[in-house]
Order: sequence, then structure tokens, then C-alpha cells
Amino acid sequence: MLTALGVLGAIGLLVVLFLQRARDGMDLSLGGLLRVYLYLASLAGVIAIAIGLAGIISFVLAAAFGVDVIYGGQPPQPVPFTVAPCPPNVACTPAPVPPPVFLKDNRIQQQTQDLVRGITFVIFGGVFWGAHWWARRALAGIADRVSGLHRAYLILGTAIFGIATIAFLPMGIYQALSFAIVPPDQFTFRPGAGEALSGGLAALPLWLGYLWLVQRALRTAPPSSPTAA
Repeated sequence: MLTALGVLGAIGLLVVLFLQRARDGMDLSLGGLLRVYLYLASLAGVIAIAIGLAGIISFVLAAAFGVDVIYGGQPPQPVPFTVAPCPPNVACTPAPVPPPVFLKDNRIQQQTQDLVRGITFVIFGGVFWGAHWWARRALAGIADRVSGLHRAYLILGTAIFGIATIAFLPMGIYQALSFAIVPPDQFTFRPGAGEALSGGLAALPLWLGYLWLVQRALRTAPPSSPTAA
């Protein structure tokens, strides 16, 4: 879900850039295209960090509240095969009984995989974002903060992680409360709240961070010059 929102955000950033450049004149120079790439790559790095945080949060929540709440209940086992007995006073050869089949419980393995995935994505996403942030600062300096491309980057980051928060977090909380309050049904598999809950908790601080950056950009933006009558 976060990846899909990131792709939509990248498309939106390109659309905003196209509209802005169409108004001010298209900047297809190497420096202009490089700035577009740096902002897109920075957004991709933040999304990778969010995916990693979601994996780490799933591991921590499963360790704190149990794998049932985060990854769902145990998979239902198949009903053992039974063979009808021979009728009384009738000689018959009993049919061979197949060995019982048990479905493996992979929830502990999934919890470990979430931790490894989370650490990997956080490290590589952080390095990727940091390298492109440094390149943006070296290319344009502090003055780039007042550019339309920078404002579009902040708005799209706020929108992406805001949508992810409102889409994931309420659903994850609902699933967790449902698992804790609603009595279990023996014949129904209960899905866990890990994917939605961890995704929402990972997107929440990033959304608040982007929202704060947007508000700071609004406070520090120079006043617009009055238009001529």
C-alpha cells in the first residue's frame, strides 16, 4: 500500500512540476532534471524507511501482545481421515489410513522475517534518503526551500503518509480490538492486525513530520508581491 501511494506521489510530483514549468517555462536543463530526480529519490527513501518501520513495529507488537493478535490465529488443521470399520461378522481388509497432515505454523518465522526486513529497509532507506538530501543541499542550498518543487515535495509527502495513516491505523486498531473483545469462533480463521496496525503506526510520525515541515515552510515563506492592476 505504501509503495502504491509512493508511485502515485511520484506521478503527482511530476504533474505539479509540469504545470509549474509550463507556467514559468520548461526547465529541461541537466540541473533542473537532476533536482527532479533528487526529490523523487528522497521520497522513495522515506517510503523505504516507512516500510522498514512497519516491519519492526510488527515484530515489537507481536513480542508484546502475542503473535495471535498481530499475525492471526493458528491455521486450521485438516480433519483427520477416518475409515469406516468392517461390518460385524464380515471378513474384509481394512483400507490403509493415510498419515495425518498438519499445517505448519509459520507465524514465528514471519515475525523474524519482519524484523530482518524492517532493519534492512530502515538502514538502506535512511542511507538512500540521506545521500539525496545532501545532494539537494549541495546543488541548490537553503534557497531551494522556497522553490515550487520543494513545496510540492512536502505537500505530496504529507498527502501520502496522511492517506496511509487514515487508511491503515483505524483498521488496525479495529482488528486488534476485535481480536481482544470478540469471542473466538472455532471454525473461523481470525486475521491479525499486524499489517494494518504497523503500517498506520509507521506512517503516523512521518505524516506529522511532513505536516510540520509544511507549516514551517508557510511561516518562513516570503510575502507574495502584489499583482499589478
